[in-house]
Parts: sequence; structure tokens; C-alpha cells
Amino acid sequence: MVYLLLAIALMMMDLRGQYADRVRGVLLHAFEPVFFLVDWPSTALRGVQQRFKSFETLLGESQSLSRDLLAQAAAMQRTQALERENQRLRGLLGALTGEVFHYQFAEILQVDLDPFSHRLMIDKGDQDGAFVGQAVIDGAGIVGQIESVQWHMSSVRLISDPDHALPVQSGRTGLRSVAFGTGSTDTLLLPNVPLQADVRVGDLLVTSGLGERFPPGFPVARVESVERTQGETFARVSARPLAALDRGREVLLVLAERILLPAPQEEKAETTLPPEPDVPMHPGGEGEP
Repeated sequence: MVYLLLAIALMMMDLRGQYADRVRGVLLHAFEPVFFLVDWPSTALRGVQQRFKSFETLLGESQSLSRDLLAQAAAMQRTQALERENQRLRGLLGALTGEVFHYQFAEILQVDLDPFSHRLMIDKGDQDGAFVGQAVIDGAGIVGQIESVQWHMSSVRLISDPDHALPVQSGRTGLRSVAFGTGSTDTLLLPNVPLQADVRVGDLLVTSGLGERFPPGFPVARVESVERTQGETFARVSARPLAALDRGREVLLVLAERILLPAPQEEKAETTLPPEPDVPMHPGGEGEP
């Protein structure tokens, strides 16, 4: 009974004062060197393996990267054209503010895929400019957001975490909804989609920008199934995340910076009038052509 009453008292204190989060943060700062010490053997082993890679493997990787770079360069040409068109339309509509994104490379130190908690640890912390709520992506899509920050490390909550919700919208129709984690790295649920909404299998879901945590336009998932049951208010929509949530070694931290776009300038057409012809004057002083 004493332990039970003590547990209830501690839970009430934590509910009001958030003491558990503070104690957890202090402990993470104190045990940060232990994480580095435990991870050091695997880091050293990976370094040795990378040094002993064969010349043929490196040559093959170089050729593959060259082909990928060429393909990306072709895609970037179209992206730059669309970006210029977007800025021009913003100017015509009077939108004087925009966003430019900066990316910071980070390496994954630890992955925790507990059914009730999906998190990973990265090697960027407070001294590297990481902050709570910062969006984390990989080469394919949204991975999650930073949940806590230490000096040299940060904890990232994945979008597949059962307690995570992400505002999204359809890239095809612009329909907005919220994608919830399910505890599985290959499934997100959208339970609040209206029954008659235009949602199809294969639709790309991107971040909507609502909530001001994830910048708009980043890919999140692709719709895999749509179940519509008569009599229900909402359809059951499931999607597969595009990011490699359970594999991969590197991620990118997104930093959005607001910029002031130039005000729209109206082009004024210059009209050149022909010179007036010389009109001979009458000796009386009145001019007649």
C-alpha cells in the first residue's frame, strides 16, 4: 500500500511538473560518454572495413554515383525552372516572403524499434545547432523530428511511432489529412479521410506545413489501400512511408530560413511617338499645314 500510494503521488507530481522529462534529460547528458564508448568498437570496425574495400568496388560505386549525379542534374534543371516559375507567380500574387532550406548531414548511432516507441539516436546535438522539433529526412522522404537534444547527440521520434501524428496532403488533389504512426515501419494510417474524398491507391502524400514543424512539400508516403464501408463517416486509408525508417545509416536535418522575395515589378511599355512634322508658319503669325 505504501508503494502504491508513493507511485500515485509521483505520477501526480510528474503530471503537474513534468519532473520525469527533466530527470531523463539530466541522465542522458550524464551518460552521453557511455553511448560513445559502447558505439566505439562498431565505429572502428566500420572504419577498418571501409579502408580495406577493393578498388573494383570503389570504381563500381564511382560509376554508379556518376550516373545518379547525371540523372539528378537533369531533374534539377526542371526543378530550377519550376522554382523560378513559383517565385514569379508569388510575385504576381503579392507574396513577398518565401523559404530557403539548408541541410545538415547526420549519422545514425542507435535505432530503437520497440512496438510502443520508435526512436533513433543521431550524432548531432546542441553544439551542432540541432533543436527540438527539427525535421529529419533521408533521400526518399520524411523520417521524423528531433525530440530531445544533448550536447553531441539527439533523439529522433520516427513518423511510425504510435504517438506521432503528421499533417499531410495529397500531391494530386491537395486534400489535407493527418498520418498517424502504427508501430510498424511500413504502415501509416489516415483515419480522418471523408468517405467520398478523392483518394486513390498510389497517391503521393507530402507534408502540408500545418503545425509549423515540417516544411511543406516534402514527400512522406504513398497510399497503399483505401477501404470505404457503407454507413461509416470516414474511409480507412493506409500508406507506406517512403523513408527508410528501419534501415540506412545517414539522415539530413532540415533548417528552413525565411527570405524576403523582391516585390513584383510592373513592366512599363515605352511608347515612342513619331516626331511632329515641321509646320510652315503664315506671315501673319497663324500656323497652317
